Amino acid sequence: MKKINLIYLALIPVLFGIFYINWNYARHSVVFYGFAENKETEINHEFPVQVNRIYVTPGQFVKKGDLLMEVAHSKFDIKMNDLSHDIEAMRLQARERRADLLRSIRQLEAERKIKTAEVDLRMEKLKAEIQLNTSLLKDLKSIRPKNDSIAPSPNEVKLATLEREKEMIGHSYNLQIQLLKDELATVGGAKEVMAEKMEKEKNFYRKEQEKLAIRAPKDGLIGNIHCLEGENKPSFSTLITFYEKNPTLVKGYVHENLIVHVAQGDTLEVSSSLHPEHRAYGIVVGLGSRIVEIPERLRKIPEIKVYGREVLIQIPPENPFLQKEKVVLNFLNPEEIKPAKFPPLFNSARSGQNLKKEAVLKQ
Repeated sequence: MKKINLIYLALIPVLFGIFYINWNYARHSVVFYGFAENKETEINHEFPVQVNRIYVTPGQFVKKGDLLMEVAHSKFDIKMNDLSHDIEAMRLQARERRADLLRSIRQLEAERKIKTAEVDLRMEKLKAEIQLNTSLLKDLKSIRPKNDSIAPSPNEVKLATLEREKEMIGHSYNLQIQLLKDELATVGGAKEVMAEKMEKEKNFYRKEQEKLAIRAPKDGLIGNIHCLEGENKPSFSTLITFYEKNPTLVKGYVHENLIVHVAQGDTLEVSSSLHPEHRAYGIVVGLGSRIVEIPERLRKIPEIKVYGREVLIQIPPENPFLQKEKVVLNFLNPEEIKPAKFPPLFNSARSGQNLKKEAVLKQ
């Protein structure tokens, strides 16, 4: 009978111990990989716009309220142009009418002056004749009437008539001139009221146009810019993408053989693959509904295609990870979670309902 080598006997408990440790570790921990991702916001408008100017570049850090892009809506531009044209037309009509009235007033004043001057000239001639006749009568005492009452001469009658004519001419022209001056005082009043109303409407559209300017919704990074200056973009077309400053979500891929180990509400330790000291704790908030190919960057052997299920893990915004940084996801049992290193949102035991409820409150 051959003797059994003692070395082989010693290997049996060693192999058993290795198997037990591996099984125990696998029972308590599931490790897989993922990407840290920022929340992406696509910015667009509900109507067609023209891009007038772009102030940012992809990857640029911006603060909340910073102007990213100026755009214009053609409808607003057309409306403002129409209103500007109507306002200018109304005010031009008022200016032309005012000029016509001033011209008519000056013309009437000139005519009044000419006609009154003609009457004055005729009156001066009659006065000269009357004065001459009076002087002649003084020398002819023999023909003076016996009574002192002397009837007015024909020239004196004409002179009185010319005085009344002059008065009527002045009154007639003064009345016409006054009517024109009254109209001049109110000319364009109604049109000016309409013009002011249109000006307010134009200012309203201008303010609406200014509201179209795209500003940063919060501190963060510019993603992709999907337009050029001067380009017309249709309704709901993405103009620019915006990312939050720090990743708040991790997209992981768990191997299809480990799917049963991960459930929604589980707590995971998230650590950087390059800097293991950079870590945070996250909670599983979503699971993919189908098996997909795991990205090459997350495979242990890139050349070999492997498949798994997408897992979405929410992490707090105060974390050390970079956008698209590769991270290691380690499933931990509740007793293995270190409360001191994570906010209260993830300190509770791995109860799916409690963690979901607290995650909603945190958001």
